[in-house]
Amino acid sequence: MEEKMMFIIIFSGIWCFLGIVFLGVSRIISSVRANKEETCTSKAIGTVTDLVRGGNRSGCLYPVVGYTTARGEDLKVRSNIGTNPPRYAVGQTVHIRYDPNKPEKFYIDGDSTANLLKKIFFFVGIGMITVGLLVGILVFLFA
Repeated sequence: MEEKMMFIIIFSGIWCFLGIVFLGVSRIISSVRANKEETCTSKAIGTVTDLVRGGNRSGCLYPVVGYTTARGEDLKVRSNIGTNPPRYAVGQTVHIRYDPNKPEKFYIDGDSTANLLKKIFFFVGIGMITVGLLVGILVFLFA
């Protein structure tokens, strides 16, 4: 009986821990996006020049956006957010915001992918913590 109780405690603890990790990832995504929105104050119109695969075994396609800064610099920068299927097509015009001090730091205005990821990690985290706590409480009450 004691081994069974220890297993349930470890099971619940792991689920709660993983839930906290997912909540942390959600918070990191939120902070990174808020930072970009705060620092990327310059606007430009860009064109998606390419779609590239990210990393090893990644099925996501990341848009490479070409744009001209207010200083006249022509840049082609890969976005940090990729999707599969791709959200943008080569040749598509997009509105971007970039950091005037670091013009290669940008985001596509109106792209809600980061917000969707943040919500997914948040709700999965809450769900995992709920499962961990419910299992722990139910076993404690009925054991």
